[in-house]
Amino acid sequence: MQFTTRNSDEIRSGKVTVSFRNWRRPHAKVGGVYRLRPTGAVKVTDLASAHLADVTADDAARAGFQSVVELIAFLGLSGSDVVTRVEFALTDDAPKTTPSLTPDEVVKRLKATDRRSAAPWTGRALRLIEAHPATRAGDLAPAMGWDTPKFKSNVRKLKAMGLTQSLEVGYRLTELGVRVLRSAR
Repeated sequence: MQFTTRNSDEIRSGKVTVSFRNWRRPHAKVGGVYRLRPTGAVKVTDLASAHLADVTADDAARAGFQSVVELIAFLGLSGSDVVTRVEFALTDDAPKTTPSLTPDEVVKRLKATDRRSAAPWTGRALRLIEAHPATRAGDLAPAMGWDTPKFKSNVRKLKAMGLTQSLEVGYRLTELGVRVLRSAR
């Protein structure tokens, strides 16, 4: 689960403690800890389906909106739609940080990953993300010949090496990802 920088300061101050998400299935779990950018983390304390028509002014305020109408407009939905209501609290239990790897160590890991795969893919995926930052995974996956879940799974492997960063929509290369990609050319 990700948060926009628009709300990060309000979340850290404790003003925002609820988020409404238009998910087909939950992308978070109760007890899960999720990172805030640039610092901090939240722990999900409650997760439930909610009809937007049942959302209160207090809920909208706790989500950082002036009114229920503003919240619904932000989500681009109507009052009859069902969303996921995520309640959370600040926590000191920060999720694992990206390991500090040198570019040479990362290149070795990428080569090992490619050797273990049916076909080399890491360089192609990095170049694709570099060429199309902030693009939906579902739009990028066909370029790799994969379905969306496989694309996301493989990008998580790159993220674990510190090469990509998830955005509100899509991905971008980190500084390390750019350096590694440049050194491979």
